[in-house]
Amino acid sequence: MTRALKPKSLSILLGGSALVAVMFGAVQMLRGPKTVALADMNTAIVAMQNGETLRVQKREVTVAQWKICYEAGYCTLSISNRSALGDYPATGLSYPDAMEYLRWMNATGDTIWRLPTAAEWTELAAEVMPKTPDPIFTDPSLTWASTYLTEASRTGRALRPSGSFSVTSTGIEDLDGNVWEWTRDCYAGSDGQGSRTDPARCPAYVMGGEHEAVMSYLVRDPARGGCAVGTPPAHLGIRLVAGQS
Repeated sequence: MTRALKPKSLSILLGGSALVAVMFGAVQMLRGPKTVALADMNTAIVAMQNGETLRVQKREVTVAQWKICYEAGYCTLSISNRSALGDYPATGLSYPDAMEYLRWMNATGDTIWRLPTAAEWTELAAEVMPKTPDPIFTDPSLTWASTYLTEASRTGRALRPSGSFSVTSTGIEDLDGNVWEWTRDCYAGSDGQGSRTDPARCPAYVMGGEHEAVMSYLVRDPARGGCAVGTPPAHLGIRLVAGQS
């Protein structure tokens, strides 16, 4: 019968220096993302109207980036069945999923990443947001139909590769695409008190997209939950920022 080695026996077997190397390697594995995993965080520095600056991901977090988090054990949602779509946005993400990714990204402590506020997202996207289209129906009672048809035809619902939509003058891509992005702003009702809700108890969050949308924090499939002024969001993803608390 083979007996498991006790710590003392392991030390004798490996020798002091070898044991230290093994322990150091284990600590490194627990520290979070490797430098090579962060090297493809393509970002832009954006000066905001309030005088602050933000470091912003140029594209949404991709499938390839998400897979690194999953394989590191920080992200529990597996989207490995879409491994061939590494350059596509990682979608089907709930707010807790976004928090897992953030904890992974911030594990090293080198840069403190976060989700943008709804106001920041709106400012970043302002120059590429579509203008309100002319109504298809002039009858006021059919305004909803005009909105639905014109918005539904603009981007479609099929997921497209990263970089398929507009680029802002600051280099931020796909803000006008069909992936709505989680913001950090809590929405707890139409009474204006949502932003004052304890984040640990927030039931829903504002989404950044071509029109206003609110999603329950657990929703991964927007067709099954949430509410929006226009057509429901097609996909839910994330884009990280840093530099402003």
